[in-house]
Amino acid sequence: MIFQLKNFLVICTIFCACVFTSDLFAQQSKGQISGTVLSEEGKPLADAYVFLKNTNYHTTTDKEGFYHLAAPAGDYKVICTSIGYINQVRDIVVQTGQTNNLSLTLAFDPNMILDEVTVAGKSIVEEVNESAYNVVAIDAGKLKNSSMDLSQAMEKVSGIRIRRSGGQGSRTSIMLNGFSGKHVKVFMDGIPMNNFGPAFNINNIPINLADRIEIYKGVVPIELGSDALGGAINIVTKKTSNTYLDASYSYGSFNTHKSSINFGSTSRSGFTFSINAFQSYSDNNYKVKSLLLDVNEDGINDGVYSTEEYWFRRFHDTYHNESVVGKIGVQKKPWADRLLLGLTLSQMEADIQHANIMKIVYGGRKREATTIMPSLEYFKNNLFVKDLTFSLTANYSQVNNVNIDTVARQYNWNGEYRIKSSKGEGDYSLGKYSNNSGVATANLTYSPNDKHHFALNNVFSTYARKNTDEKATAETGAAIDSIKRSNLKNVLGISYRYQVNKKWNTAAFGKNYFVSVTGPVDTTSTTTAQYERQTRSFNTTGYGLVTNYQLTPNLLLKASFEKTYRLPSETELFGDEVLEVGTVTLKAENSNNVNFNVSYNPSFGKSKLHSINLDAGFIYRDTRDYIRRQIEQKYGGAYYTNHGKVLNLGIDLEAKYYYNNQFSLGGNMSYQNIRNMEEFSPSGQKLIYYKDRMPNLPYLFGNAFTSYEFTGKQGNSLTVSYFLNYVHEFFRQWESEGGSRDKKVIPEQLSHDLALTYILKNGRYNISLEVQNLTDELLYDNYSLQKPGRSFSAKLRYYFTKHND
Repeated sequence: MIFQLKNFLVICTIFCACVFTSDLFAQQSKGQISGTVLSEEGKPLADAYVFLKNTNYHTTTDKEGFYHLAAPAGDYKVICTSIGYINQVRDIVVQTGQTNNLSLTLAFDPNMILDEVTVAGKSIVEEVNESAYNVVAIDAGKLKNSSMDLSQAMEKVSGIRIRRSGGQGSRTSIMLNGFSGKHVKVFMDGIPMNNFGPAFNINNIPINLADRIEIYKGVVPIELGSDALGGAINIVTKKTSNTYLDASYSYGSFNTHKSSINFGSTSRSGFTFSINAFQSYSDNNYKVKSLLLDVNEDGINDGVYSTEEYWFRRFHDTYHNESVVGKIGVQKKPWADRLLLGLTLSQMEADIQHANIMKIVYGGRKREATTIMPSLEYFKNNLFVKDLTFSLTANYSQVNNVNIDTVARQYNWNGEYRIKSSKGEGDYSLGKYSNNSGVATANLTYSPNDKHHFALNNVFSTYARKNTDEKATAETGAAIDSIKRSNLKNVLGISYRYQVNKKWNTAAFGKNYFVSVTGPVDTTSTTTAQYERQTRSFNTTGYGLVTNYQLTPNLLLKASFEKTYRLPSETELFGDEVLEVGTVTLKAENSNNVNFNVSYNPSFGKSKLHSINLDAGFIYRDTRDYIRRQIEQKYGGAYYTNHGKVLNLGIDLEAKYYYNNQFSLGGNMSYQNIRNMEEFSPSGQKLIYYKDRMPNLPYLFGNAFTSYEFTGKQGNSLTVSYFLNYVHEFFRQWESEGGSRDKKVIPEQLSHDLALTYILKNGRYNISLEVQNLTDELLYDNYSLQKPGRSFSAKLRYYFTKHND
């Protein structure tokens, strides 16, 4: 597979270079004008309008203030205009085959009263944030010089907590609105990421791949076709008609290497292509604190752990992954605004250092995975009739997994071991299994005018798993491994949005959920399990309402209600064949959800250089058949059960201050009161943990940040950033279980991160230095699984863009 990936990347690079070169030859018949547009303070001005007087040649600047024009040879007047600034007019002579560098600085117009100016357009991020849905959009472009991955970028939003089981490549889950793991759906360009495989996940995708990240804290639009319970995240990748190259490399503590290259172009004829490739590697050999298993010199294991914890260095946790995403197609055709064919190839190899509890450590277990996923994307506006839009996205993936557990040893954290009488540190395995899955999402929208908007969405997905663990089956007689698993889902949604007036809009929607699950079911009530293949199906409907009201120009109110369902994921149903055991008979979760949000965003002072963003959100979740992930304490495995009734009352608070896009200061805090409301067990016994907080879930957490940008000449700048993260202590188990000395608590955590970013030539060259967990605190997430201590990293990034006419 490595050979295939390398050859694919080489072929794609040669192909891209050929297309890029041919496009450059086509440009030689004209002359070029390019440069940057800055304010007097040296800040890039986005969306400034640059044109040649008395011609049709024009363009606008991008986020970095860069523009590019191509025009026939001749004498011209270049005019640059931007709202709130005095126009610039410059004479220029364009010669065939030559490039004129013309950078402009616009002075602020003191006669312009900004309060009376109506800006005709808004950025996509602003439009998303002001929609009726309780959604926050992160502009990923502002984070691309950092070495963070997508999961780390999300953690800076209120109400979100990213939970990791270790270092680079470790198991990662997202906590949103008090729910975590599979409760929160993740999409990429509207496509569910369930079937992308472990080699292509949010914990290893670089931030450079995304254009923005949309985080839905309440109702999820039907366009995503989601069966999410606690919210959803949509990662939107870069879509542009320009030619661009974005390449970066970073090196950090624990021998961590990350690199990525993103390259794409669109020709005048509409032909477009892009290549996104990235990799990461880490030894993950940071120090951890844990109990030590006693292993006698004569090889006899007493099975006794030390009474106190000691420091050890991780010794079996190497991780690496490589991924390539290629797309090719056309844009702006009469029959398609966008048609793209894609292919994703990825691979991953990871050592398994420990189980789901720290004291059980491994020295030989590992996992491998490869993914092959072709995809299709089609978009057409004004299909057959005006204002009728159709889109279709589809992919089919084959994920081949290998779980290796053949060593007949039992390790402790010193790297010492005893010889076991049976093979395997856990369950003996040379297991190979394939996940074959497909998903197709179709959207049809119709907006006859500004007041009415109709939408129809359907998401159809299939999943099948086949195990081929012949060695383990022969050794253990595990006939369950030969039973094929499959899962079929369909979510159909319809919505209607009504724009009452410029201040008020509302939308109602309904969804139909269908699922059919086939897998092994234990048909006996004895201690000796006997499995047979069974099929179970489920069908139901949900509904909801969202609305927002612009009370004043700076005060926005949002509210939503929904009756929603979440269908069990493939991991919850079938496990992961390593440390997770599935439950085929799991029921779908259902919940009544209410969200209310208030946003106040005023600007003030001379030239409106000061701005404040204040947000407050209230959350209510009444959930039945809650799917809970539990840990088996003896061997450290995980399994899933339906819990009954869970109630969550929560609030998110966020405050930010900005000065002239140069200085920022802010923070947020989230409180999620997640309680067990199941009073009796299925047998009728009263539960002692009735109204306890749900265990192993943080309920009070937040962060704070500040940054300052020092601007220099010629588009150079230095930004200093600080980030603080806080998590209040929480119980690992039920609060009412065990005596006062036996209560297991994950302690309070407070960590600090620092970053320096130096930008040259308006973002063409970038250097960043980061330190995470500056004070080397002990940081934990799930069941006290320790995360890395203090770490350093440096990143180099080169970015180039050329505007295509």
